[in-house]
Amino acid sequence: MKILKVIKNHRSEFQVPLVVKKGEIVEGQERETDLEGWLWCRNSSGAHGWVPKAYLESTSKSGQFQFIRDYNARELTIEAGKEVLVLDEESGWAWVRTSLGDEGWIPLRNLQGLTDKPDSIPDLM
Repeated sequence: MKILKVIKNHRSEFQVPLVVKKGEIVEGQERETDLEGWLWCRNSSGAHGWVPKAYLESTSKSGQFQFIRDYNARELTIEAGKEVLVLDEESGWAWVRTSLGDEGWIPLRNLQGLTDKPDSIPDLM
């Protein structure tokens, strides 16, 4: 894990994120986006959001995909200058934890590396 500094504000565009469990089936479609590796998906409850293609496998039905791991599409609203702990990276985005324990996705392009781990970021253990 690494600590990065937020160099550009990020604001979540979605009030209610898509949250799914491994094995759940969703409808998916390609949509125009500036980042590779993402698919627009909708679950059976009507919730929708961007999903990393690496988290999905095709089913026998066209346009349907099954999750191979749990997923939460929550984006983090955060201001430049904050430091975050990167827990996962996928297709140009990072799942991060703030010093207050909030977690969510932010674009990697909004982050810059730090050399030391500050005490303000809680450990996973």
